[in-house]
Formats: sequence, C-alpha cells, structure tokens
Amino acid sequence: MAAKKVYAVRNGRKTGIFTTWAECKAQVDGFPGARYKGFTDPNEATAWLNLDYVPPYGGAPKTAASQPVAEAKADFDDAADYIIYTDGSCLRNPDGPGGWAAVIADQIEGNLTELHGGDASTTNNRMELTAALQALSFARQGAVIDLYTDSQYLKNAFTKNWLVSWKRKGWVTAAGTPVKNQDLWQQLDAAFAAHKVRFHWVKGHVGVAQNERCDELAKAEAMKFQ
Repeated sequence: MAAKKVYAVRNGRKTGIFTTWAECKAQVDGFPGARYKGFTDPNEATAWLNLDYVPPYGGAPKTAASQPVAEAKADFDDAADYIIYTDGSCLRNPDGPGGWAAVIADQIEGNLTELHGGDASTTNNRMELTAALQALSFARQGAVIDLYTDSQYLKNAFTKNWLVSWKRKGWVTAAGTPVKNQDLWQQLDAAFAAHKVRFHWVKGHVGVAQNERCDELAKAEAMKFQ
C-alpha cells in the first residue's frame, strides 16, 4: 500500500501542512507565487515548510535557524532563538483532568527542553494557554520565538487581535460576556510583550514529531489524575 501523502504549503492563502490534496489546492489554486509540495513523510514536509530545529531524539544539533514563514504576518524577520511547540489536553472537557506540554528547541545553545504539567480539574483551552505561558516564561528575555500550536483559540487571540479588543473593552467579549480564562490571558499578554513571537498553526495528529510529542506528554500528565 502506498504511503499516504501530506501537502506542505509554504506560500498560499493559508500556510501549513494539509492531509488532502483538496485542502492544499484550496490554498494554492490561483494564488500568486504559491509554493507547495507533497510528501509521504510528515516530518520531511515540516522540515521543507519552515523548520530548522534541534533534533528531538538524537542527531547533531543545529544552531542556526532558518526564517520560517509565519502564518501571522510579523514586523520582523530575525532568525528564531527558540522554536517551540505547545499542546494541551483534557480527558473530560470541561472540568476534567488535563495536561499541558511544550517542546522547546534553543537554536542558540543547541539544547532541547521538554516542559509538562497537569491539573486535576481544568479545560482543554486552559491547558493550551498554560503550555504557551510556561514555554514563553522559560525563554530568555527578548527572544525571537517561532511558536507552533494546533490551538486556534491561542493563535487567533493574538493574530486576529481578540486580546487587544478584550483589553479595550475591560475584559468582556463582543457579546458582552466576561472573557474566559482572563487570568491566563493577562499573564500571556505580559509574556508575549517580553519577546518577539511568530505564530505557526500546526494541524494536529498528522505525524509532526514535535506536535505528537507534546500531545503524548500532555495526555500522560492528565492520566496521572485518573
């Protein structure tokens, strides 16, 4: 049986890895300067897309990062000091046991760090936010960070200016309801202000090694409360 292909879009309506040709085509068909490629190995697809990182499980470390193409436009093009993957998990959402994890590749010192923890009663979104907060708190002050997440909730708050709007309105949503997870959002707001962060959205469960590792660690933490 032929290996299932995945498609990496480096330049298109949306960038990232897609599991079907139809999804890929929707991003590149008729898009000026579209760049995309098919792969049978999701890890190779990620490497081609935008990643030069410290190998997580052996191999010679790389200390010079490429300049990934961020999904959200950033006003800087510095090479990354850190490449970070984060994920959160909740076994019963909401109010079930949950876990969070971050895989942090230090591109300057060539180190790889795995952070993880959990909570007996939480939500998936709180675990996603906690993972990012812990990772950013770990990074050196003023670092350039490429942050990979499969959480649209986390990414969109920054790339679609939800957070700016919430703050302006006194931490209420457009519908006039209190913003959920305000405590974590306020801490994240301060953490992001201390760094230069580019967001990259990663489709979950398509075999991207670092994303899968985060998922594994987060679920293991959640299971400790079972």
